Amino acid sequence: MIRLPFLENAGLELAAISGKSDGDCGRHAADPDHRAAFLQQCGVSGEPLALVRQVHGTTVVVAGNDGPDAADGNVMDLGEADGLITRNPEVVLGIAVADCVPVWLYDPRTHAGGLLHAGREGTVSGICREGVRMLRKTFGTHPEQLLAVIGPSAGPCCYEISTEMAEKLRGDDFPVVGRHLDLWAANREILEKAGLNRHNIHVLAHCTICGGFFHSFRKDGGKERNLAVLRLGARAGIHGNPLM
Repeated sequence: MIRLPFLENAGLELAAISGKSDGDCGRHAADPDHRAAFLQQCGVSGEPLALVRQVHGTTVVVAGNDGPDAADGNVMDLGEADGLITRNPEVVLGIAVADCVPVWLYDPRTHAGGLLHAGREGTVSGICREGVRMLRKTFGTHPEQLLAVIGPSAGPCCYEISTEMAEKLRGDDFPVVGRHLDLWAANREILEKAGLNRHNIHVLAHCTICGGFFHSFRKDGGKERNLAVLRLGARAGIHGNPLM
């Protein structure tokens, strides 16, 4: 597990991602005890876990007051989407990844947060831009005050795409060198264009393919997933409805 002190020191109770040593923490893991153990290690084993059915799109949903699905333990199923935002201090947001980019967003002013799944398709389609837009629309976030972490994923060292795709994306001004797409730089640039201060964006720069610490679909070919999580926790001095 990796914790993200850049966000936790700014006011988040929890920002973390599981690794290979934590086992398969995906929603459809053969052994759900791995995810339960990871959440317990994070100190949130009894809290509602909001998950979405990820489809490589740009839909971002609000995790509000809905309770867990009784048929799936403490899980809140929020339908097909690739991002979640919330001001509910109790709920845990979760995104499963294995080469795609997890992106954490946090607004210290309104104590609102978001978690995004940015694979190649989501990155190109602007999931990060949509996440910022939804935080602004729903909670009044000022993008220039927003903090972001671009998490472990297939890095520019290893993420190869087809020649045709590389030519297309290069023509659209995405960071492509040869056949290697830089998902980290692409999402950072999208966040900056959405109004974030460059110094408020941190890139972890852990490659899931060659690093060996995280599950990688491209390297291992399996269904194992890393689980990125975010929980706001309570914080004094926040006005408005914290359960939105």
